[in-house]
Amino acid sequence: MNGPPPTVTHHAGHTGPATPSAPTRRDDLSRQPADAAWRCLLVVLSVSLILGISGLLVATLGVLLLVFGGVLVGILLNGITRWASGFLPLSYRTAYTLVVVLLLALVTVGFYYMGSQLAAQVSELSAQLRASAERVTAQLREYPWARPYLNGSQVDEVVTGRVVPSVMNGLEAGLWAVSGVVIIVAVGLYLAYDPKLYSEGLCKLFPMRHRRRFQDAVEKLRTTLGYWIVGRLLSMTIVGVLTATGLWLLGVPLSITLGILAALLTFIPNIGPILAAVPQALLATQVGINTVFYVLLFNVGLQAVESYLITPVIQRYQVMLPPAVTISVQVLLGVVIGTIGVIMAAPLTAALMILIQMLYVREYLDDPHPGRLLESS
Repeated sequence: MNGPPPTVTHHAGHTGPATPSAPTRRDDLSRQPADAAWRCLLVVLSVSLILGISGLLVATLGVLLLVFGGVLVGILLNGITRWASGFLPLSYRTAYTLVVVLLLALVTVGFYYMGSQLAAQVSELSAQLRASAERVTAQLREYPWARPYLNGSQVDEVVTGRVVPSVMNGLEAGLWAVSGVVIIVAVGLYLAYDPKLYSEGLCKLFPMRHRRRFQDAVEKLRTTLGYWIVGRLLSMTIVGVLTATGLWLLGVPLSITLGILAALLTFIPNIGPILAAVPQALLATQVGINTVFYVLLFNVGLQAVESYLITPVIQRYQVMLPPAVTISVQVLLGVVIGTIGVIMAAPLTAALMILIQMLYVREYLDDPHPGRLLESS
């Protein structure tokens, strides 16, 4: 007759096969950031799908990039204000007011003394570029192989300037640009005035156990983007001065205007120098074909100097981004969104790389060396 199975008592010295243990609290905590990240990603994808179906995704991304531009302005103002409050016996709010007033005075004086001259030079630059394009077309007509491509009425219309955007499209583009600048400046001013208000407000959206990680990520982003802005400003200043000086020595018209244009386009890595070389080469045709060659050679040499001399000198201020990744993001955002996407592609790439290396590679994959960008910033 079978009875109940005997009860087996395990003593301290028992060495039987180990039974699976329950997950520890540390394992649960290690999975919590990953679960939160996946939930956030799911929400972002769901919202993107809804906006894409409704046709608002591109417009929403454009507005978000404008806000991101305002964040960059806020980081710049915050850095200047923090430096001023540390250098002078002033509170942060007082230093902020002083910095904003000085910047507004500098911009006002600059527009007052240089605005009319710069507008006249821009108008002259447009006229001379059109004249240079006509001259290049006339020279190409002398070659038999080029005539089939230049005898069409469409080319003549493009060269003579009869094919231009309508007045309404021009006004719409101008109003959009002015509105974008106003949004960027307004967001930057408010963020720099009280940065803790917005960072703490965002922290409230996360569970208590994740807020410390979020605060660390925000601080790392501020430092990384601040270094990137400083590096870009230094590169823009040096490239602008060298470009104006080199073109003046070569006898190219409007060298100062072209130098300012080159400095502004240097804000866009990889693509900006190529765009800056086009009007330089066109205006150099007024001097001679040899000057065009010298201008192109000068731009190649200038980029070599920037890559191998200027950038290493300011490398401790500038965040180094992988060129292939930056160009890919620039092309993608340029095709999907437009000009604002190309302009904001580099700092957005830096921010995304910081988040990936900090929250995914280091926290989720538990890698103590998440990447050079995070370790160097």
